Amino acid sequence: MKKIAIVIGDLGMPGGAEKVAADLATEFHQRGYDVTVITFEEKNKSGYLQTPAKHLHISMPSRAGSIISQLKLLAQRVWTFRQVFQREQFTHIFSFLESANIPCALASPLTLVSVHIDPDEWTERQKKIIKFAFKRARAVIALTNSMQTKLETYLQLNNVVRIYNPVMTNLVHQRAKESIAINTPFVLAVGRLNALKRFDRLIAAYAQANIAENCRLIILGEGELRKNLEQQIRDYGLQERILLLGYEANPYKYMTRAEYLVMSSDTEAYPVVLIEALSLGCPVLSTDCPSGPREIIREGVNGLLVALTEQALAAGMQRLCTDSQLRERLSRQAPSSVHANDIRTVADTWLAV
Repeated sequence: MKKIAIVIGDLGMPGGAEKVAADLATEFHQRGYDVTVITFEEKNKSGYLQTPAKHLHISMPSRAGSIISQLKLLAQRVWTFRQVFQREQFTHIFSFLESANIPCALASPLTLVSVHIDPDEWTERQKKIIKFAFKRARAVIALTNSMQTKLETYLQLNNVVRIYNPVMTNLVHQRAKESIAINTPFVLAVGRLNALKRFDRLIAAYAQANIAENCRLIILGEGELRKNLEQQIRDYGLQERILLLGYEANPYKYMTRAEYLVMSSDTEAYPVVLIEALSLGCPVLSTDCPSGPREIIREGVNGLLVALTEQALAAGMQRLCTDSQLRERLSRQAPSSVHANDIRTVADTWLAV
């Protein structure tokens, strides 16, 4: 019997790493394995993301402080995880994000650590700590070929494996059948309302593209920049055409009805939202940001990549809104382009490492 631990700070924010952790926990549970999700932050113990797996919460929240206090917290997490891992005798340990990756790698050589942040975002001090920990892990999971190269180059690691993020294809298609209250054409964007997602660029590009008369823009997500974005929408006079609908537990019912999905980020690891949209036959348009979108989008086959400028994004949005033949061709070819991301295939790969 496989006994699996999935360790992550919390499932309170529906980000990419949290979703992958929850989806893998669900897939392994459905296979009959003994699965425990271990969380340790205090943000939201229940969270937006639910899984039928067992849940063990150990309160060891992150906190601001000196280097000494941070090292004490790390030592506490390492000691605690080591005790839990030894007591439970897990056969597999999968951790997500550095708050879990570093202590888990130091606590057990069985750990597979999953990196969801571009290594370029780390400081030199962080790289030293991460290198020290990751060399002790069974494997380091990189989401893209680019991330794998950076991890091997920056940290001189020889235990890096590239595994793309999964999508629960059957569940996504099932939930996409639910109805929505919007019956006019719209473009869809999904993500946290934070600086990296650059929804300010998206709103400006939408206004510049002159497509508002024929196509609304719907943004699903919550975050600290909501008020700023609401003001920007008012400044453009587009309150009736751009809708901030907040967090949506089922974005798939929107994806399957959208003209296309657009991503305007400055940086992405390996965005699950693109995979989910493509699996539903929804074309995608994304900025060519480092590093995930270019490994997902095949130009002119399942979507379009544009430069990281407002003008390029506006041109891409206008092109996809006005060229129905292009949209239809991309839609037909989209599902087959992400077959390898099906949760069953990806879960098998995790277990085989």
